[in-house]
Amino acid sequence: MKKYLMIMMILVASTLLLMACGGENDESEASDTESASDQNDADDSDSDIESESESDNENQEASANLPEEVIHDADADPVELEDQMGLEIGETGYVITQSENLPLAVTLNSVERTQDLGAETKDGDEFYLVGNFTLENLGDSTVEVKKPDAASGSDESVILDDELTQGDLLGVGTWYLDEQNNIDSDNPTNSISLEPGGEENHKIAISMHDGADEYIIFFGLYTSNNRDYQNKAAWTFQSDQVDEG
Repeated sequence: MKKYLMIMMILVASTLLLMACGGENDESEASDTESASDQNDADDSDSDIESESESDNENQEASANLPEEVIHDADADPVELEDQMGLEIGETGYVITQSENLPLAVTLNSVERTQDLGAETKDGDEFYLVGNFTLENLGDSTVEVKKPDAASGSDESVILDDELTQGDLLGVGTWYLDEQNNIDSDNPTNSISLEPGGEENHKIAISMHDGADEYIIFFGLYTSNNRDYQNKAAWTFQSDQVDEG
């Protein structure tokens, strides 16, 4: 009988010991799981903070390359710029590209009128306005420069309000040219890309279907829910400021 009681006591004690160990393991596993979850949350939070920090740094770098008076919202991602209307020949405008979200500085140095681009000619009332531009990529990645368009000087308000349609334009940006005002045979894609910090001079031909006493050449046409730039830079000049080619 004593032997039987001894065996029973050993079994009970063993059972209690196993239960205690199991409880400790469960608590340990729960603690480990909770710790891992907390660590994952902390890692995610650190990652979010790091991403926000990188975005803030990029915005600060972009803003640092831009005049303060053209910045509308330096904290936006990407930085938001004011529309710049009424620029004069020789002045610099600043736009944010739509596809790359990067700042581009554009200076209109001079404008010429011609009907002959070598391989392309016009007659009658049609002609080309050839803008000589200095283009500078102020961003940290490559940008593709989209061509500007032309309108009558009386269309400034409708350009600004995005009410100008493709059909309302006096001219559409058409060709990149070489130094002799010929269509650039070394540029078969008829496109220009600038490396970060790159600055280049380029002639851009705008195909005009009619003339005016006052012209606007501008970047940032918004029509049919499409745009090449997130804001506008526009140069206004009189017809007597245009050189004859």
